Amino acid sequence: MNELTALHEAITASVKLALPVFETVEAYVPANQNQTPALPALIHAITGLKPSVDPGDGRSCIMATFEARILVDSSSLQAPSQAVTLAAQVAVLLRKQFWGLDFVEEARLVEALPVIPIAAMPDAVEWRVQWEQALYLGSLQWPWPNEPGPLAFAFSPDTGPGHEGNYQSPEDMA
Repeated sequence: MNELTALHEAITASVKLALPVFETVEAYVPANQNQTPALPALIHAITGLKPSVDPGDGRSCIMATFEARILVDSSSLQAPSQAVTLAAQVAVLLRKQFWGLDFVEEARLVEALPVIPIAAMPDAVEWRVQWEQALYLGSLQWPWPNEPGPLAFAFSPDTGPGHEGNYQSPEDMA
């Protein structure tokens, strides 16, 4: 399983556990799906990727933009209130959220907005929650042997070959 699959599975599981009010929690429901999922529903997806700060360890750091579509049954008189309440609950869930994965930084830049109804989903009131998370993808790489030796310090110009006796361990410098 790759990192993105694991991430989507972790998001789905976390939302289902924290917010059991959702009848449907899924990643990437196709836009041309002919039937509305069981409501209320949360459909999540990555909607953007851009490079971020290189961690220098062989992995790539990618800043991912996520979107969660929250859909509630529009036939209820409380639909607008239920939609905004669920959006707020998702925003709270995102605080300091790592999804239990070691390659994901905490969620940031969380925002929630109502969506103007469209003909494709006339039976649902929709809110969207967006956020960003840094993802560290790929394998850690250390191009040097596992035996680099102990950490030692020396001060110029008394460094290099012939000055090995001038080097000190951090403990000796305390």
